[in-house]
Amino acid sequence: MAGSDQHDALQKLIRSVRVSDVEPKPVQWLWQNRIALGKLTLLSGDPGLGKSLVTTAMATAVSLGARWPVGDDTAPKGSVVMLSAEDAVDDTIRPRLDAAGADCTRIHVLLASRDLKDDGEMAERPFSLTDDIDRLEMLASGLHDCKLIVIDPVSAYLGRVDSHKNAEVRAALSPLSEMAEKLGVAVIAVTHLNKGSGSAMYRSIGSIAFTAAARGAWVVTKDRDDPDRRLVLQVKNNLARDREGMAYRVETGENGAPVVMWEPEPVNVDIEEALSTASDEFRSERDDAIDWLKTELKGTEINSKELQKRARDAGHSWATVRRAQKELGIKPKKRGIDNAWVWKLPTREPGTIAAMMLTPEGTQPLKGEHLEHLRGNQALATGKDAQGAQGAQGAEREHLEKPALTDDGDSELI
Repeated sequence: MAGSDQHDALQKLIRSVRVSDVEPKPVQWLWQNRIALGKLTLLSGDPGLGKSLVTTAMATAVSLGARWPVGDDTAPKGSVVMLSAEDAVDDTIRPRLDAAGADCTRIHVLLASRDLKDDGEMAERPFSLTDDIDRLEMLASGLHDCKLIVIDPVSAYLGRVDSHKNAEVRAALSPLSEMAEKLGVAVIAVTHLNKGSGSAMYRSIGSIAFTAAARGAWVVTKDRDDPDRRLVLQVKNNLARDREGMAYRVETGENGAPVVMWEPEPVNVDIEEALSTASDEFRSERDDAIDWLKTELKGTEINSKELQKRARDAGHSWATVRRAQKELGIKPKKRGIDNAWVWKLPTREPGTIAAMMLTPEGTQPLKGEHLEHLRGNQALATGKDAQGAQGAQGAEREHLEKPALTDDGDSELI
């Protein structure tokens, strides 16, 4: 086979490029030398420190084309897409944006994916980065001026991906990174820190692949000398020289919602020292475990053995997780052919914001008859045969009381 023919045949099997054929271009920035356009950035931190408030402040700056809090750089004005698995739009996200002074006409919240059923009706399900990345791309590209996408927390949108396995995480994040580059949009993925120690590079919960896939990574932590002061410190930056950190406090806005108040000067604090000495006195281990469980079980159910493994990887003792389970009212059920125990967050009464859908005209609440239909389904579920319910309760009680073997062979009350 001739050389050119062989090259043409190879190009059908792989995609390659001669570097000399590529026109070099500079990195474009959402926030100069801190957050790049067209790239994935990771924002990590313990629960309760204000990570979501930080992304709210960033979304506000982009919606207004305002100056960033540290330095003289200005945010490119444009639209923002937010995915939030933990906060409601009406009582949390909107009030926080209002308190920050955002232009809410430029900010859009992706609430769920919708599929057409065989009977012609539309059914909603949790959005998944592995199954619905094309829908996110259509939403962002349809806005024409989208500059920022916030995913908070990213683990809630990974579907069936095991967030502790490098290969699975990389496979899930790769299409997200490709979409960001294609659209020239900055993507900020929010996640929690694990309870371990060591280098900041390894402190994001789950696989190291989260930090490795991101082109920039930042951590939110407490100031060890001032518990009301928060620090945003750089973990890594693959696209520019390391930059100083930022500091902020959480104040109360005129509408009563919390809002970030940035300090005008950058901070120079060693991130390893800050993380190793950050005080946890204001949160108990059970509180951390409760937040962790909410994130892990958001919109899904997990096998008990798999959950134990994830808890161990995240630095939570199983006894603490069990206390958190009782606090959340989680009742394990048996599922599948192997009759394995699975955990799932208890179902809550659907309210207006929980039953909202994304339409071409914007975010609209489901009509009353749809809510009544949902409530009717709940009533039907709770009105099952009493004898079957008693049997299920007995099985749950047996699971709770039965000692389970941990990986090291020791028994532990379940």
